[in-house]
Amino acid sequence: MKKKNLKVQVAALAMTGAMVAIPMNARAEDANPATAASVATSETTGVAAEAATGATTATSTASGATAGVATETATAATETGTAAGAGTSSGGEESVVTVEEAAVDSGTTAPNNVNTVVSDDQKQGTDISTHVDITRGGPARPVIHVDTTVTAEDAKGEKTIVESHPGVEDNVITRLKNKDVVLQGDLSIKKDESTEAYDSTNTAAHPVNKEDSYSLKADLDVSSVTNAINASAGIIPGSNDIFVNNLETGLRSTFTLGNDVEGSFHLPTDLEDAKKHYELSSADGNPMIYRINYGKSSFSKKKVSLVMDLDLTQMPPLAKQGSDENAANERIYGKDPVTGKPYPIENFNPSPATGRHASTSVFGNLQELINKSSQKIQLVMKGLKINSTSSNRVETETETEKNISTEGSIAGTLVGYMKSDLWYVYASGNTSYVWGAVQNDAGRDKVAGQGNDKVLLTVKMNTVEPKSNPAQPVNPVQPVNPVNPEQPAQPVIPVTPEPPAVPASPTNPSIGGSSNGGGGRSSSRVTVSTVSNAPSNPGIVLGESRPTASTPAGEVLGENRVAPVAEATEEKKGAVLGESRPSVKGVSDRATVATGDYNFTGLWASLFGISLASLAGFVVLQKKKEN
Repeated sequence: MKKKNLKVQVAALAMTGAMVAIPMNARAEDANPATAASVATSETTGVAAEAATGATTATSTASGATAGVATETATAATETGTAAGAGTSSGGEESVVTVEEAAVDSGTTAPNNVNTVVSDDQKQGTDISTHVDITRGGPARPVIHVDTTVTAEDAKGEKTIVESHPGVEDNVITRLKNKDVVLQGDLSIKKDESTEAYDSTNTAAHPVNKEDSYSLKADLDVSSVTNAINASAGIIPGSNDIFVNNLETGLRSTFTLGNDVEGSFHLPTDLEDAKKHYELSSADGNPMIYRINYGKSSFSKKKVSLVMDLDLTQMPPLAKQGSDENAANERIYGKDPVTGKPYPIENFNPSPATGRHASTSVFGNLQELINKSSQKIQLVMKGLKINSTSSNRVETETETEKNISTEGSIAGTLVGYMKSDLWYVYASGNTSYVWGAVQNDAGRDKVAGQGNDKVLLTVKMNTVEPKSNPAQPVNPVQPVNPVNPEQPAQPVIPVTPEPPAVPASPTNPSIGGSSNGGGGRSSSRVTVSTVSNAPSNPGIVLGESRPTASTPAGEVLGENRVAPVAEATEEKKGAVLGESRPSVKGVSDRATVATGDYNFTGLWASLFGISLASLAGFVVLQKKKEN
C-alpha cells in the first residue's frame, strides 16, 4: 500500500524536479514567476505549439477536465477482469485464479501499466530519470538531466545520492540520503482471528501448525516518495504552478511461499470473497490513495500478485494550490460538507480535447495530495495454510517419541512506477521513477540475517512422531539366559531285570529214620519235579536278547506292547504280565515254554510250582525239627 503512495509521491517528486529546473531557466531570463503562471493559464496558442512538439502542454478548464473524465470513463467501462475460476498454468505451477471486477471511473484514477513497466518482481532500489529542456524563449538547452539508480546496498549507508554517484548533478534532490528515497517493507504473521500481535520474526521464526490458518501482513513505508517530492518543491519559488500531465502510476505486491514451504494462499471464489481475504489499508490514519485492482490481480496456491491503482475517491477536500488568486477558496477532492456536492477530482490527466491544462493540474496540488495521504500502508492476506516446512531440520528424541523441527520462508515484494510530463513557461520535459522495496531494518527477519535485503519471513513447524518400538518398563526384569543351557535329559535305557534263577532240583531226602525207642515211623518222600520247559539253551540267560524298550523311562515292562495274535487262546480275565507284548522274532529267541504258549503261561506255572515245592520243603524241615 505504501508503495502505491510512494509511486504517487515519486511522480510528484519527479515533476517537482523538472519544475525546479524550468523555473531556474525562467529566472535566468528575468521572468517573473507570477507572470509566468499567469501566462501559463492564458497562453492557449503557446500551449498548443508545445503539444505539437511533443511536450505536455494541453490545457483545460475544470469543466473541460470533467468532460474528459466522462469520456474516459465510458471507454474504461469495458475493462473487466477474467472470470472467477478461470486460470492458466505456467511452468508446472498451480492454476492461476482471477476474479471479475468492473472498471472504475477513469476520472478517479490514473493509467496503470505496472505489469509491463516493472516486469521483475525482484526489483530493489529506486531508478530516477528526469529530463527537462528549454524549449521556448531562447536556444534549446537542458535544464536538468538526471539518470541514476539508488541500489539496496546504497540504502544501507548514510551517503547522499550525489556522494554515491559523482557524475550526478548536485541539487536538492541528489543531496538526499540514498536510504531516504528507497521504499521499505516488512512481513509479519499471526493466527487468523487471533487477538495476538503480528510477529515480524525479527527475533525468531514464528511457530505454526497445519491445523490453523494464518494472516500475513505486509507493512510498507512509502515516505521516501514524500521526501523526494518535498525536496523538489524547494528548488525555486513558484514550483506550485508547474503543470503535471499524463500521469501514470501503479504498484504490484507479490507474495510467494518458498520451496521449503508446503501450503496454500486462499483462492477466492468471487470478488466479495477476494475483498474479504485480501485488504489494503492505511497504517497511520491518513487517507489511502491506492486500491487493489482485483480484476488485474492473480491468485494461486504458492503465489499471490496484487495490483494496486491510484484511487482519489478517499481523499477529503484539499485547498487548491497555485498562484491563482482564487486558489485558497477553491477545493478539490471530497464533498462539500454543507451541500454534499462532490468537488472536482484532479487526476493529472486532463482531456486533450480541451487543448489546455486544467487549472488544478499543477505540481502544488500533487504535492498536497501526496503529503496528506498515508505514508505507511499495509496489505493483509487471510486464510494462509501451512502444511509443512523442510529447511533447517533438527531432530530430538525421547524414550517414546521423536520431535522434528523444520523451517520455511515466505517472500514479499513491492514494485511500482510513476511517470508524467511537465511544462512550465519556457521549458518542458518528463520524469520517471521506478522502485522496488527493501527489507525494513527494524523488522529484518532473524533467520534470514541482517545482511539480507529481501523482504522475508521465516516460520517454524514442530512435528512429533511416536517411536515404532513398544514402550519398555523403567526397570524391566530381563529373563536369565543360562550360559550353557541344559539339554533335555535323554530317556534312560531300562535295564532288563534278570529272571529268577531256576533252583536246582533238590535231592530226594528221606524223611524219617530209625524210630526212637525202638518205634519206627513210616517214612514219606516228597519228590520235587524239575520244570520241563526250561530254556533249551542253558547258556543264555532268560531275557538276555530281549529288545530295548523304546518307551520313556519308567514304563512298566511290556505295558504298551501290542499283543501278538495267538493261535487259539481262551479269554483271560485280568492283565497277565507280558500279555500284550508284541510278537517279534526276539520272543522266540528268548525262551519257549513246554506248552508252546507265547504268553509264558508255562513259565509262570513252573515258577509257581517251584514256590510250592520250596514251601513244602520248609514245612517238612519244620516238622522234622519239632519231632
